[in-house]
Amino acid sequence: MKHYSLNKLIDIIEYGAFSKPIVNYILTNTEDEDLVYYLLCLKSIWKNKHREAFKYADLVTTTTTTTILNELATLEKISILFNNNKIKKANIELRKIKNNIQSLNKKARKIIIPALRFMEIRFSNLIDENLVRYWSAEYESSYAQKSLLKYSEARKYLNNKDFHKAFDLFIEGFNFAKRFPHPTMICSGLNNAAWWIRNIDKNKSLYTAILLEYNIGYYFEDLFKIYNWFDTIFDVYSINNYIGLYEISRIVNELKNNINVDNKFNKDFYNSSNKKHISFLFKNNINQIMTIFDFNFPIVFLSTYSALIEKPYFTKSRILKVIFEGDKDKIIKYFSNNYEKMYFFNLMLSEFKVKEIEKRIMNPNDFEKIKPDVSPFFISRKKLIFNLLKNAKKFKEFILNYFELNEEEMRTFDMFLRNCVRYDIKWPITPYPKGKVRDFAIKYGLGQKRVALGHYSFEDNERLFLDSIIEKFL
Repeated sequence: MKHYSLNKLIDIIEYGAFSKPIVNYILTNTEDEDLVYYLLCLKSIWKNKHREAFKYADLVTTTTTTTILNELATLEKISILFNNNKIKKANIELRKIKNNIQSLNKKARKIIIPALRFMEIRFSNLIDENLVRYWSAEYESSYAQKSLLKYSEARKYLNNKDFHKAFDLFIEGFNFAKRFPHPTMICSGLNNAAWWIRNIDKNKSLYTAILLEYNIGYYFEDLFKIYNWFDTIFDVYSINNYIGLYEISRIVNELKNNINVDNKFNKDFYNSSNKKHISFLFKNNINQIMTIFDFNFPIVFLSTYSALIEKPYFTKSRILKVIFEGDKDKIIKYFSNNYEKMYFFNLMLSEFKVKEIEKRIMNPNDFEKIKPDVSPFFISRKKLIFNLLKNAKKFKEFILNYFELNEEEMRTFDMFLRNCVRYDIKWPITPYPKGKVRDFAIKYGLGQKRVALGHYSFEDNERLFLDSIIEKFL
């Protein structure tokens, strides 16, 4: 069992819930009791189980002899207490952490001080006094914390109804969060920017909402937990009479098993207006079909298929024949059969020029030229899997095994493939797969680090099910 540097731990947890694969990896490789309690506290917070989180935080503060872990756990206790309106207890804990600030190293201050400053703003009417005046050069260089402070500043302008200035600050915060990257902060900034400007400048709200939709697809799986972001996108698309309204409604309606969905999302995806749009794109995309072969048609197909929540109906034997024959005329004929297949074909050929849109984020004048033709949510999910599979080995065997999976297995495996790439950033700790998971990574040339990240993005019981799926590919 390993012992982990607390400085590395701080760099990891600054990513928030995005650090889950690394946190799970550490939990399987350490016996440090206080560290385990702290990581379980964080995971409980990410699941909104605040009573459970407080219990773990309390266990940390009563068992640890490490100042940094004690202060990190105290920080979580303060936030939970304020959120549960236990003001007196929160202020007692706040005084404790204030008294220990000077004993912390720069690395610890980098995460604790901005969090305290954010609390000062959020709970200003509940805090006894201004408790934080300590700064550090390390804190100044943290993009995640700069993002947090930009969002705090934006809220002040919202209170004064200065929506243009608030929009600019939300976008500045988004740009800091993107450089980190911190997915929750990325989407939170875009969501707030789009929402508060929607009745002031509908063009700005539109491209911000489209960028939000792309980032949701790129970073998030538990979509029912971010229903409010979809609600923002829907309202902005509705104000702009944007064709993407049908796709966002279709995505949200897939969440009905988890949450109550507003009736406004009950849109007929294949109504006359959207059919006309799909048909128009299909005719244009036929002329671009050779670009599919430039990128390897079977990989483009599977990347697109696995991106979708509701899978189109394809006869397995027929679609596999179409995929591997690679005959252009037969492909066009097959996908022109109905609107569902035409939509799928359009998605295969669609791109999202995310960098171009980000460059124009403060000036939407020429946005019409670069906005996407189909849902950026699905384009980003497609991109994740394409980036994983583009250099894969034994791909024919891979795709044949994929189509042997049942619906539940396929849903889990799709998520696993996306997670292999979305979590692939430079972490202070590099996880590696073991046993059959490692054999899977090596056999198909998918990269051991990526496969490990995808594997540890699942919880213990979920990994057992995932392992049973992976075995089918060996």
